[in-house]
Amino acid sequence: MRRRKIFWGIFFIGMALAVIASKLGLLPDVGVFALFATVFLAWMAADGFRRRNFFEMLFAAAFLCIIYDEPLGIEVLTPWTVLAAALLLGIGFTLLFSGWRKRKHSIEMRCNSGAEYGGAQCSGECIRCDNSFGATIRYINSDNFRSADLENNFGDMALYFDNAIIQGDAAVVKVENNFGAIRLYIPREWKVQNKLGYCFGRVNEYGKMLGTSSAELILKGGANFGVIEIYYV
Repeated sequence: MRRRKIFWGIFFIGMALAVIASKLGLLPDVGVFALFATVFLAWMAADGFRRRNFFEMLFAAAFLCIIYDEPLGIEVLTPWTVLAAALLLGIGFTLLFSGWRKRKHSIEMRCNSGAEYGGAQCSGECIRCDNSFGATIRYINSDNFRSADLENNFGDMALYFDNAIIQGDAAVVKVENNFGAIRLYIPREWKVQNKLGYCFGRVNEYGKMLGTSSAELILKGGANFGVIEIYYV
């Protein structure tokens, strides 16, 4: 959170200086909106590259093409062609490369689902759950829960953590949600660090986190054209 505040503080200060410099003739006068959008989209593309978020990278590039279509000579492709291309490329790259991840733990339970709605028990210290073009429920049962890696593509996924016990200092849940919905049911006694982001989506929280236990859960990742819902139960 502090890094984000620092970034946005520097960003707006830099924007103010750039606007003044452009009006004084020290920089090309490209307009306040174009300047603001260029800096923001460049940061968005860099952030997408850092987080390996294809949608964020491609849509940032698409909007930059729309802003500068005249100098680039691509007016015939803007806006809808480049936006459609960014959407289709994002879907394709995500489906192709989303499974290429390094496994940090030797113990892992993998939960796959098909097109039907069903529930399954998942146990172990480190858990991975995948869902594509379907709907699934997963119940996490673990006496020493350490991490979970969740991926949902064009589907609906619900996970219940009320039977999971965190023995260490903290557990980490990494979420990748593309064009779908993920619902996380988390004990309200846990301390939750919500580091989830989104690109053309949203992250919602319901209920109240009490944070009375020593257990800490760190949520990472985000949603692309989808929604992540957190329920404190």
